[in-house]
Amino acid sequence: MAALALSAGIGVTTLAGTSLLAAPAAQAAAQDIVAVDAATRQADAQIILDEINRYRESLGVKPLKYSATLSQVVQKESDRQVVEEKFSHSTAFLTDPRTGPWTSANEVIALEYHRDVRALVKWWKSSAAHDKAIKDPRHEVIGIGLTYADGRLENTGQPWQVLSTVNLYGYANGGAPADASARVTGAPAYIYETSTPVQVPVQVPAGYGVGGAIGAKYHALGGAAVVGQPVMAERGGLRAGGVYQEFSLNGRKSTLYWSPATGAHQVENATVIGQKFVAAGRENGYGFPTTEERRLADGSSYQVFSRDGVLTKVLWTRAHGARAVSESGAIGRAWKAAGFERGYGYPVTDEIRSGTTVYQRFSNGYKVNWSPATGQVWVTGW
Repeated sequence: MAALALSAGIGVTTLAGTSLLAAPAAQAAAQDIVAVDAATRQADAQIILDEINRYRESLGVKPLKYSATLSQVVQKESDRQVVEEKFSHSTAFLTDPRTGPWTSANEVIALEYHRDVRALVKWWKSSAAHDKAIKDPRHEVIGIGLTYADGRLENTGQPWQVLSTVNLYGYANGGAPADASARVTGAPAYIYETSTPVQVPVQVPAGYGVGGAIGAKYHALGGAAVVGQPVMAERGGLRAGGVYQEFSLNGRKSTLYWSPATGAHQVENATVIGQKFVAAGRENGYGFPTTEERRLADGSSYQVFSRDGVLTKVLWTRAHGARAVSESGAIGRAWKAAGFERGYGYPVTDEIRSGTTVYQRFSNGYKVNWSPATGQVWVTGW
């Protein structure tokens, strides 16, 4: 039987020179991951590499090299999809530091009813989006993840045997992993494989997986006990290549955002700072968070956001609520130079335009004025 088309269509997230090819959900069982010997895994990975390279060479495209390092990155993602019983992309192949300074990247996934890994490559070639990825001349190194299984798809009842996730990368001169080789030099074992039956990690509630950089931040913050349950799958398509995922803890929502420039950080939607961020247009207003919301010793709090390198710091105090300081602007630079909130104090207003002048008031009795026409900045009392 031909490979089942788990990946269909162009992706969820697009970065410069980068794409994820989206995979619709399917059902499996974590305990259906089965172990195979190292020789079989290495042989199957070599078949995939050879099949893709024969295809590329027939088109006059330079063959790919195999990296065991990149394969370790992708093996975790391949296993994760089976363990979570949901086939999905994450941003791990874009953000894992082991991938190095790539210049282009793609990820493709396929599932096969038999253990014929050639059928996986055949299916990728039959899909326009996946075909474009595996023959992309920008790519030069590949990571291959293989997860063997003994399960049934809920909707079809057909037995399935192997899931493969493949990541392809391009690099500038000298940027490729040092272990890039023309041959497969050791395929990685399962991430969840042990000497005893497969250990299934604690399942994330609500049926949605959490992975990649957002998953790493989620667990670093305390996971479900602190952030709550995921209420949606990770979604991309945001400005500047960003992605996000929403969570809920006892009805209190928060959002984890990731972008290439800022990494992964949480916005607590229910706080006054979170509400101000939402009201400003979320990532299209202040940009993506570069910190979590932080509490200060005096009971106030703040969070920093970045939009195309322009920083905005939103501060909250009980007396004045949440106000934004454009740290990259003329007023914000003057405020920073004076010692932040320890100098002029906390912002009492946002920036206000009055005629040809823009000003902002601060709690220690200072009013910082700026003329957009002349660039002049001067400080007065309220």
